[in-house]
Amino acid sequence: MAENPFTTAQTPLPSGSAPSHAPIVNKTLVAQADPVVMSGASWFWWIGGLSVVNTIMLHSGSDTGFIIGLGFTMVIDAMFREYQLVAFIVDALAIGTILALGFFARKGHFWAFVTGIVLYTLDAGIYLLVQDWMAVAFHGLALFYLVRGARKLRAALKAATEPPPVIAPPPVAGA
Repeated sequence: MAENPFTTAQTPLPSGSAPSHAPIVNKTLVAQADPVVMSGASWFWWIGGLSVVNTIMLHSGSDTGFIIGLGFTMVIDAMFREYQLVAFIVDALAIGTILALGFFARKGHFWAFVTGIVLYTLDAGIYLLVQDWMAVAFHGLALFYLVRGARKLRAALKAATEPPPVIAPPPVAGA
């Protein structure tokens, strides 16, 4: 029978432990084997990176920014314009969270996708409140790819836990 490349053999259990029949899935291999998952997870890094640029641009006096970045950091930057250190700390925490979610999503952690989708949906609500429709549309686009990556990861993780199909040998001619 063929081996499943995404699972590993279980280590022997100490005496008195109940055996587990679920295979141990290497989530990182599963995620990295699928370009849709990796593409979805990469959106977190785009969002975080462009949010950094937005923060720098706002604090340098610019009135423009990227619409795909976090609205939350824009609000914080505006609220704490006189207290730039506070704004930078809060921005760093928010952006660091998004970048960390991207890191964990690329490692095959489904929860990272779900958490990021919820947070970014809430962030889209900021732009919705101020009726910035272009930013809402781009948030929708990013959310589409995040959800697509999450769904693909969930399906891939499920498939990785299933044993590979048994392939019958070809019939022998003249037997």
